[in-house]
Amino acid sequence: MDVLGRILPLALLDTMSVSTLAIPIWFLLTPRGLRIVNVFWYLVLVGAGHLLCGVVLMGALSAVRDPLRSALDSPVGDTAMAVAGVALILLAVWYGFLRRPTSGEGRLTRWRASAVGESATMRGVVAVALVAVALEIATMFPYIAAIDILGRGDRAWGLRVGLLALYCLVMIAPALLATFLRLIAEHAVLPVLRGLDRWLRENAQENTAWLFGIAGFMLLSNSELFRGVLAQLSHR
Repeated sequence: MDVLGRILPLALLDTMSVSTLAIPIWFLLTPRGLRIVNVFWYLVLVGAGHLLCGVVLMGALSAVRDPLRSALDSPVGDTAMAVAGVALILLAVWYGFLRRPTSGEGRLTRWRASAVGESATMRGVVAVALVAVALEIATMFPYIAAIDILGRGDRAWGLRVGLLALYCLVMIAPALLATFLRLIAEHAVLPVLRGLDRWLRENAQENTAWLFGIAGFMLLSNSELFRGVLAQLSHR
């Protein structure tokens, strides 16, 4: 289906998010006493959490799509969209170049221990998964774009939910594969996981800034105000 060609590339982008890749790899690098089954449970909960949020958002978007489009097409709505785009671009610049990194290593290590360490409990796994999904859902612009794509047209709700479930499965698939490889080939996989974890840590702030910047540019470029300014500049 044509819709798969539009949403699957977005799902591949979301495989690189914090909750679907960075946290699972960080879990897999637990130095001792790793409860690897809890990593699998974490990924299932993250996938289910995104699916649930996606179904709710898709339903809400379907209910307000026409009024929202009318509001955005108005001069006030168009200006608000342009302002939001500029704000996101400025946020990207601040986050990527001006923000000082903060260290919460001790607290994060305790969270990891409570989820996948020797004394881990299912309550700890659920807590970390819920926090990861809640903090990330608002910045998962590819996911929101996919929800918008699935919400359009006259597809049956069952098909929409099924496609969204497939999207969520693709999101967690690389981490599931890494967890399985960690289970069967620990010594061969650990150096690769350490290198990937190092890269993610070094580039996390920059990657997040790019997401903000791209989302801001998309909002700004879709506004009539921006197009008008460009038209005036091109005629000078």
